[in-house]
Amino acid sequence: MMRSIIIAFGLTALATSAIAADLPVKARPPAPVPAPVYAWSGCYIGGNVGWARTETKVRINGVEDGKFSSDGIAGGGQVGCDYQFSSNWVLGIQGMVDATDFNDDRVSVLFPADTFRNRARWFATVTGRLGFLVGPSFLIYGKGGWGWVDQRFDMINTATGVLLTGSNNNSRNGADAGVGGEWMFTPGWSLWVEWDHIFLRDRNFVFTTGVLPVVISNSLNVRRDFDKVLVGINWRFGGGAGPVRASY
Repeated sequence: MMRSIIIAFGLTALATSAIAADLPVKARPPAPVPAPVYAWSGCYIGGNVGWARTETKVRINGVEDGKFSSDGIAGGGQVGCDYQFSSNWVLGIQGMVDATDFNDDRVSVLFPADTFRNRARWFATVTGRLGFLVGPSFLIYGKGGWGWVDQRFDMINTATGVLLTGSNNNSRNGADAGVGGEWMFTPGWSLWVEWDHIFLRDRNFVFTTGVLPVVISNSLNVRRDFDKVLVGINWRFGGGAGPVRASY
């Protein structure tokens, strides 16, 4: 009896093994796709386009002679390097040069026979920036440094076109400050938008009015502020081994 039971169990086991061998093997689930690595350490080069504006305030002999503004399209390029440190922070340095071309004329309030003329041709900045990663691919930042604007201010006699302030076709400069955001939409490429303000240093002139032998010297003070809003794209390279692991 026992021998019959053992033989029955053996036959059952063999039949089960044979059936299992004939069943199709289930495929393993596909491996998860690795998340892209956003390395912010490294250098970049890119281009930009946007808008620039100058506001000019004039004082003659210490008296306000009003203000006027001019603006136009700007475009150029930038280079820089970044270093990602301490989890979510990015420190960098950047140089930027842009061309622009806008003019504006305004008749003087205190000297109605004369006209102020303001022209801008290009601007450049060298700045440092400190950013915070609000996600692995999005950086918000502040920046500060120094800026230059190739800008000419003239005061001319409206009727004759005679230049009263002398030749002064040179660049003005001053501190630069701004804020912005940058999105690395794929590893190695990023889009950014930012606003900057350049605090241009004042310029002083002396011009004369009257007819000989009665000629009066007048002091003219020009204060200018320069704003720019730019959007751009960067190609990033030289990132090394990869980013610091950050928590979001």
